[in-house]
Amino acid sequence: MNKKQHIQTIICRQSDRAHQEYRTRLNASVDCVIFLLRQGMAFRGNDESENSKNQCNFLELLKFLGNHNEDINNVTLCNALENQQMTTLEIQKDIVNTFAIETTDAIIKELGNGLFSILVDEAHEAYAGMCLPSLL
Repeated sequence: MNKKQHIQTIICRQSDRAHQEYRTRLNASVDCVIFLLRQGMAFRGNDESENSKNQCNFLELLKFLGNHNEDINNVTLCNALENQQMTTLEIQKDIVNTFAIETTDAIIKELGNGLFSILVDEAHEAYAGMCLPSLL
């Protein structure tokens, strides 16, 4: 095997490994989002600094997953490059938005051309004032 082929083989192996690590990080983040959505829990907390004993539900759940799965632990949080951790608010919002689109599409497909109504209920929050959640 010549030198060029050898380098290409190494790059290909690294690329496959990086792809698998990315997929593991993404799946772990998606699993955390699914859990928090199903439980109706907040994602973010007041103190998300590294020194905090209780950062936020999303990060704490991701740590929990990592503590119980070595494959996840090896590629998430401090074991991942800072720009590849898959923990930012934007990533979380993208994952939630994807679930919202999939859920809406499934409901619309099931309804077809049928009629439906939207239930609007007001809820008062002590800290946030009034909000009107809409349910399909």
